[in-house]
Amino acid sequence: LFIDTIEVITKWMVSYTGKDTFLYAMSHGFVQGFGGGIGIVVPFLFPFFIIIALIEDTGYLSRIAFLLDNVMHKIGLHGMSIIPIVLGYGCTVPAILATRILKSKRDQFITAALATLVPCAARLTVIFGLVAFFISLKAAVLVYVLNILILGILGKILSTAMPEVSPGLLMVIPRYHVPRLKTVLQKTWLRMKDFVIIGWTFLIIGSIVLELIKYLNMTDPINNFIAPFTSGVLGLPIAVGTTLIFGIMRKELSLILLFAALGTNNVASVMTPTQIYVFTIFVTFYIPCLATVAALIKELSLKKAFIISFITFLIAVILSV
Repeated sequence: LFIDTIEVITKWMVSYTGKDTFLYAMSHGFVQGFGGGIGIVVPFLFPFFIIIALIEDTGYLSRIAFLLDNVMHKIGLHGMSIIPIVLGYGCTVPAILATRILKSKRDQFITAALATLVPCAARLTVIFGLVAFFISLKAAVLVYVLNILILGILGKILSTAMPEVSPGLLMVIPRYHVPRLKTVLQKTWLRMKDFVIIGWTFLIIGSIVLELIKYLNMTDPINNFIAPFTSGVLGLPIAVGTTLIFGIMRKELSLILLFAALGTNNVASVMTPTQIYVFTIFVTFYIPCLATVAALIKELSLKKAFIISFITFLIAVILSV
C-alpha cells in the first residue's frame, strides 16, 4: 500500500510538472525522502522503540546493563554502554544521542564509534534485500556475527589506545513492575523525535540532492571518477559508484540505487555472490549516514565525527578487500 501510494504521487507529479524538469526533480526528491522516512519508522523504528520502552519500563533494561557489565569491561567499557549500542539496531541517530547518559567523554566517544557500526534498520534492508535474498539467510546472519566480532575488536583497540582509570559501575536497580501504556508511548516518542527532527530532515535533503544530480546527468562522470576504487580496489561493477557515494545520505538508498544502476532487480544476474557480499559488507560498515554524522557532531564534535567516520571507512575497506 505504501509503495503504491508513492507510485500514485509520482505519476501525479509527472503529469503536472513533466518528468525532465527541475521542479519534478525537487518534488520527487522530497517525496522519496519523506517516503523513505516512513519506510524506516513504521516497520522498524516504531516497533523497536516500543519493545525497548517496554523492557526499560519493566525494570529489566538496567539489569541488562548490570549483567553485561563484566562483558563490556573486557573491551574497556561499562555495562551502560550496551544501551546506546542496542538502540543502534533500530536507528543510529538516537543511539548516538543516547551516549549522553555516559559520564566519561572517553566512554562516550568509544561507544559512539561502536554504535555507528551496528547494522541499523536501513542497513538491515540492504543485508536482507541482497545477501539473504540472493545468497542465503545463513550468509546474512554471518554479517551480524561479523559485526559483533568487529565491535569487540574495535572496542578493545580504542579502550587500549585511550586508557582511563574507572571507579566501576554504580547504578540503581529498579523493582520489576507492569509498564504503563502512557509512559511507554512517551518514551517511544522521545526516541523517535530524535530521528524525526535530525534523521528525517537529512533523508529529505539527501534525496533532493540525489535527484538534482540525476537531473544534471552527473551520474556517469561520478562513476568513472571513482572507478579505480569501486572496480580496482573493491572489485565491483563501475556502475555502483554513485550507490556508494549517495548511500551516505540514506543507507537503504544504496539498495534502491543499485537496482537502478544495474538496470535490473535481479542483482545475481549481473553480480557474482562475492560481489554481492562485498557490496553489502562495505555498505554496512562504511561512513555513517548524514543524519548520524550530524548527531555525532552535535554530541561529540566535528573532529571526533570525522575520526569515527574515517575509522568506519577504514574497517569497511579492509573487510571488503
